[in-house]
Amino acid sequence: MMRADERLTSQGDTRRLEARGFLERHAIAVLALWTLSLLCVLLLAGEAVLRRAALYRIDYYVGVRISNRLIVYPFGDMPFNSNGYPDRDWDLHDPRPRVGFWGDSITSGVGAGFGYRYSDIIRSARGDQYYMNFGGVLEDGIADAAAADRIIATSERFGLRRIVYAMDLNDILPDRGTGASTPSALHLLRPWIKKYLDVLRTRSYLYNFLRAKAAIVAARLGCGYHGDEAFELHPARNEVIVNQTVGRINGLWVRLRARGIELCVVVFPYEMQISDHAADTYLASGIRWSDELLRGQPQGMVRNGLAPGIAFADASEAFSDVDGLRGSSAVGEYFVYNKGDALDWEHPNRAGHRLIADYLLSKTRSCL
Repeated sequence: MMRADERLTSQGDTRRLEARGFLERHAIAVLALWTLSLLCVLLLAGEAVLRRAALYRIDYYVGVRISNRLIVYPFGDMPFNSNGYPDRDWDLHDPRPRVGFWGDSITSGVGAGFGYRYSDIIRSARGDQYYMNFGGVLEDGIADAAAADRIIATSERFGLRRIVYAMDLNDILPDRGTGASTPSALHLLRPWIKKYLDVLRTRSYLYNFLRAKAAIVAARLGCGYHGDEAFELHPARNEVIVNQTVGRINGLWVRLRARGIELCVVVFPYEMQISDHAADTYLASGIRWSDELLRGQPQGMVRNGLAPGIAFADASEAFSDVDGLRGSSAVGEYFVYNKGDALDWEHPNRAGHRLIADYLLSKTRSCL
């Protein structure tokens, strides 16, 4: 007759054999579950570490939407008027001539906030015109006929007498439908990322970190904001594309002139163009450009190609007299740097907006 301790040993051996058999039958599933569990632990650990270690605001470029009329950013508030534009409500009964500032996120105020944008400073200094901010509308500049149509329709709707087109250098883009405009895989992927993944941009530090690193890798490979080549960083080799961009601006001018509307083009600089320290910093980060960028060739090419009736201002000249020496400012002194989840050589901060506004007021008043 089997003793009690022998029965227990036999039962233990049976359970071990059953467990071993289960593992052998479901080895792939068990390994997958174990790997998934380990991955979850690592993800949670990474999230926890980054929440303590992150040196920038993950919501810097997204902000918190309080309502349809207000977004609060770390750099300041951005109100929207009843027409949906980033500005105060407009008095359409004001008899003064109306001037509209058109542009992308620089004009809407990313990096500065309402009240500190170049357009706000100009409005406070000039009482003879009625200034209106249409920032954020031209994310891709005057990229095609649809953008020009939008400007024409809006100008007529609000009775504008002059348009100040605040041109970012990344507005240099090829004509749609040309060989150079064949979209890259990254360009095609951007809308999908924005729609389905970027909901995590301000919710997950880990996703934000990986997103920022991927953007830096893309920039090192020469990709621009749109996901295609950053044409503006190599203006000489992309002369055809610069000329196409200027051609679209001239085409808009013809239509505006027929309606009695004046046009001024103000080209904003990149930070590496106005700061040697910034240029060294971005070179150390792996960003590359042609030498002519630092000599202001993109601005010069635009200026030389514009129709004679279009007023022009090179905003990089606003920084020429700072400290008596062009290029002497520190990285981040006049531009946004290391504040959010991007290498940002495009957006002036409040000090930069002030310099640009003062320059436009003193040197290019006819443009305003």
